[in-house]
This record gives sequence, structure tokens and C-alpha cells, in this order.
Amino acid sequence: MTTKTTSDRFVYIIGIVIIGFILFKIIGYILPDQDPRYDATSLLETVMETQGGKENWSHIKNMNYKKSFQLYAEDGSIEKDLKEQHTYDFTEGINREVTWIQNDTLYEIHRSDSAIYQIKNGVSDTLATSSQLQSKLNAATFVVGLPYTLDAPTSIKTYEGVQDFQNTPCHVLKVTFKGSQDVWRHYYSKEDFSWKGYWVKTSDHYSLIINEEMITENGFTLSRKRKSYRTDSLKNITYLRASYLYEDYKIE
Repeated sequence: MTTKTTSDRFVYIIGIVIIGFILFKIIGYILPDQDPRYDATSLLETVMETQGGKENWSHIKNMNYKKSFQLYAEDGSIEKDLKEQHTYDFTEGINREVTWIQNDTLYEIHRSDSAIYQIKNGVSDTLATSSQLQSKLNAATFVVGLPYTLDAPTSIKTYEGVQDFQNTPCHVLKVTFKGSQDVWRHYYSKEDFSWKGYWVKTSDHYSLIINEEMITENGFTLSRKRKSYRTDSLKNITYLRASYLYEDYKIE
């Protein structure tokens, strides 16, 4: 009698374990997987790591690329069509050079540490102010350096969850900078953290930038083709403002 009771109890326990295991599997199948929880810092760190790595970016010695872009008026006419050569050297301080030809004039912007100046057809351009030249360089280097340029002491970052961007679920990172009224929202694929684009509110307009093609060079994921659209405050596109093409990246 005792032997039978012990055997029954053993079978009962085994049955409970099996039923529990089945219920666990059923619940796991029904309930969605729990996504990792992100805040602004952890999201940006993940994005930087998947696109080349912050530490690797900080050790770049030289960087060169060609940048072609067209600016369009609201009626579709072309306002500007330029092709620039960008050359950056970080081996001894910060040395940057941007050259382009416009209306048969060769322009060169040179920056060596704090000194910045422009040359037109071999002659110093005294009409170009340092602030104008620095603003042009800042705009160029800020975009090509994304996402690493978001990791700055002056940036204020907020994670805004997951939203659809161009029919793709994306993590949204809102970024503002001290001393600036601009509000940036960057969109990174929920699946693989690839950079899909960004939407920026400036003092007088909204711009939606869509990355159409990316390229990998020396381990870094960089923009190759992108387009910029003017939008209203609800992100509705009003017209194409610019198109960009980056070629011949060389990074050491």
C-alpha cells in the first residue's frame, strides 16, 4: 500500500512538471518577446557601436571624400549644383580643407586649428568672414560625423520610443544642443539600428532627411545618398530641397 502511494505521488509530481512546462511554452508563444529597455544614452551607445564604434572613430587620422549636392527651389528649379572635395587630417591638431569650383572660380577653405580662411583662384578672399567659413565647415563635419557628433558635452538627448519612419519601426532619439534652437529627431531601425534619417526643426523651417543608401568604409557605416525635404510642422513633405551624393571615402 505504501509502495503504491509513493508511486502515485511520483507520477503526480511528474505530471505537474510536464503541465507546467507546456503552460510555460504556451505563454511564451502567446506573449510578445520583451524588447530591451533603452534610454537616450544606451541607444546612442548601441548605434555608435553598430556603425563603427566611438573609440575607432576617435582614432581616425585622415579622412577624404567627395560630396556632390544640388539645392532646389520650391518650383523644382536648381539653385546650386556643386561638387566638393573634403580632406581632413587629424595627425597634428585639426586640419581641414574643402575645395570646389563655382562659376569657373576655384574656392578653397582651409582650417588649421583655430586659423580659418578662404582662397579664390589662388588669392585670399577677404570678404569671407571666419564665422561664415566655420559655419560651413561645422555643417559639413557634423553630418558626416553622425552619430558620433551627437555624443557631445553640449547635447541634450531624449529617447522617445519606437515610431514608424518611412514604413519602418524605428527608435527615435531627440537631440538639442545648448545655445541652439534646433531640435533633431534621429531614426534608427528597431531591427538592426541602421540610420534611416532625421527630422530637424530650425528657427524658420522643418527639414526631413532620408538616407537612401549607406556605404561601409574601413568598418564605418556612412551616408552615400540622401535627400532633404522641406516639411510642415506635422512632417508632411512640401518639396524636395536638396539631394546629396558622397563618394570615394578614404579613412585611415
